[in-house]
Amino acid sequence: MPSFADLGLAPSLLQALEELNFTVPTPVQEQVIPMALAAQDVVGQAPTGSGKTAAYGLSILHQVDVKLDAVQIIVLVPARELALQVRDALKKLGKYVPNLRVAAFYGGHAFRDETASLKQAPHIVVATPGRLLDHFERRTIIPNQLKVLILDEADKLLELGFQDELVEIIKRLPRRRQTLLFSATMSDKVLDLIRKNLTRPRVVNAGEDEGTLPENLSLRGHVGPIEKKPAALLHLLHQPETGRALIFCNTREKCSELARFLQGRGVAAEVLHGKMPQPERDKALMKLRNGSSQVVVATDVAARGLDVTALDTVIQYDAPDKADSFQHRAGRTARAGAEGVAHILATPHEQKHVQKWPVAETIKWQDMHAPKLPPAAPKAPRPTSTTLHVSAGRRDKVSAHDLVGTFVAHGGLERDAVGHIEVFDHYSYVAVPREQAQEVANRVTGAKIKGRKIRVSVVE
Repeated sequence: MPSFADLGLAPSLLQALEELNFTVPTPVQEQVIPMALAAQDVVGQAPTGSGKTAAYGLSILHQVDVKLDAVQIIVLVPARELALQVRDALKKLGKYVPNLRVAAFYGGHAFRDETASLKQAPHIVVATPGRLLDHFERRTIIPNQLKVLILDEADKLLELGFQDELVEIIKRLPRRRQTLLFSATMSDKVLDLIRKNLTRPRVVNAGEDEGTLPENLSLRGHVGPIEKKPAALLHLLHQPETGRALIFCNTREKCSELARFLQGRGVAAEVLHGKMPQPERDKALMKLRNGSSQVVVATDVAARGLDVTALDTVIQYDAPDKADSFQHRAGRTARAGAEGVAHILATPHEQKHVQKWPVAETIKWQDMHAPKLPPAAPKAPRPTSTTLHVSAGRRDKVSAHDLVGTFVAHGGLERDAVGHIEVFDHYSYVAVPREQAQEVANRVTGAKIKGRKIRVSVVE
């Protein structure tokens, strides 16, 4: 079995991989990296959790010229969440590449924030198609020295209607470039995109057929009448092994209704769907990551691009229409070698539909266990931790280490009482014990980090 060193990667990348405990390449990494380093176009059919981001990420980080002050790599992704995830992954992999600049551009916030960050051109741009095209139109990004274009989750890019934007973007890129395309499925539209835009591509299939799921994923099905689903769901969530869970519904209305039901029965639940303002979507996921909530009830907007570390369980409350939706939902857990469980609650009719899919053939089915529902609580119990919003972030040169020091020195907290911290461009989130939250916020507000006074407030 080859090592990363055998693939010909630069010492700075090998140093980062060692620090990240990446010891052996995954099949997709083993195949893609040598082809990409040989300047070949590559098509990769790669399922969830296969390691494709590191496969193309290591390839482009090896090729980037940090002395050249120009955009050399563009990674196109279908959603803001995936843009941030890929940007952060590239920064971690490129930690020891000196003076590397990686930026993410996406809709949902002020264009001027991005323009300000372009005073010095990033070497790598990760972007959603609409926002990248805006930058091209305004000439805030000029791709005349582009070396590599990566189309990540090409099937989702097309499914979300970005076909016209892709055509316009590719028109403006140098003809002499390398193109890497990754997709979980190979629809006719994806194959057409490949034919029109890649040159004699090498094809990599990470040992997967119509669709497979992570090896360490257990699939469990629960069959019963639709009216038993709420009680069956609550029973699953009360099991200690369920841990942090992502619950899928097919509509926004069902997500909101189900979250209200769970909150009324003492479950700390958040909602996530595509019509929510971006800050609200960020907040819902942040609460799941830092333990301020137990579950997020989501539409398929969460099925791709979201990487919630240590997500224990996925529950499909509504059966999806298509096999690839089932696969992408279930594949949110058991990522990168971890173990996970994916449940589906199905009526007999839904079970027959799901059993037609090869990807679902390993489901272990049982009768739905639905104990009698407890009455709704007048006020749902809340988690022991809550989240504070801090008015400073990455652009203010603030790090998690800075925040811990400030909350200990000014907030009166012990170091181990400061919970999960997330630092964004313009703000940060810090988890603290709920009973001390308001007092800590009051104490820390007005303290200085890197010479700047901060404001702190409780996130509800």
